[in-house]
Amino acid sequence: MTGLPASGGAEAARNKRERNMDIVQQTIRTYDTIAPQYCRKTRQRLDILEWEEEYIRRLLSHISVSDPLILDVGCADGRHCLLIEKNGGTVIGIDLSEGMLKEARAYYPDCEYRNMDMRSLLFEDSFFDGIWVSGSVYHVAKSDVRGVINEFARVLKPDGVVAVNFKLGKGEGLEENPKSYGGSPRYFAYYTEQEMRDMFEGSGFQVLESCRFPEEIFEAVIPQMWFRLQDT
Repeated sequence: MTGLPASGGAEAARNKRERNMDIVQQTIRTYDTIAPQYCRKTRQRLDILEWEEEYIRRLLSHISVSDPLILDVGCADGRHCLLIEKNGGTVIGIDLSEGMLKEARAYYPDCEYRNMDMRSLLFEDSFFDGIWVSGSVYHVAKSDVRGVINEFARVLKPDGVVAVNFKLGKGEGLEENPKSYGGSPRYFAYYTEQEMRDMFEGSGFQVLESCRFPEEIFEAVIPQMWFRLQDT
């Protein structure tokens, strides 16, 4: 006899959903708490902003239409929304932290922001020309990430492009990360470049290019990858 009984399988699935919701809610609470401090710190790091803008330009360079519509997933304080529009795109920013969205609306009020979960994007199919995913996909449970990538594929137009960065490594879990923000716990999941490539290719994407942020600036190994949705 293999597998679980139906009731056991249903209970396991329910427990997984509850666990995933718990870690998301904890991470949201942390970001709501640290939002002002986090935003002040990131905006002061001009060296980081220069690299982020360069990678946003690369995203836009892979999109052939003028004034492309971009989704910023996990927009935080809105600094990437500003950079996307500065470089010729139109953007909608989404985040689950109301604390972060408050910072974003104050910092760059010209953008449209929504409280939304990347696991269930409330947009029509084939809506966006591109998606920018920075510092956010690693806050989703590994068991949910394939579903997130499928959502990206659904809301992208054919030949649309995703730019995503993530933390290199193995494992997942809540981390206090005291070096950065005083010990407030956030959930992190770690991936290899091959894992990320396999998941995107499994959802109909083709890798365009990949590189890494300078480790001496970011104090972590953070790969950056660009993927194009294949027109099937």
